[in-house]
Amino acid sequence: MEPGLAAVIFLTLTIIVVFSAGAFLVYRVMNRPGTHIGSRLPKEDPTAEARPEDDSDPHQSP
Repeated sequence: MEPGLAAVIFLTLTIIVVFSAGAFLVYRVMNRPGTHIGSRLPKEDPTAEARPEDDSDPHQSP
């Protein structure tokens, strides 16, 4: 086997191993309960009053 071909095979296998390890770590972390982004967002309160779309003060003159 030529040295160039051995280097290409080695680098290809190394890249596959590194990406597989990274994918496994992401999979492991994201499948824990409460780790997705929706669990960190503030909960919506259905009994709360709706906020007005316009935040300007209605008593202030333009």
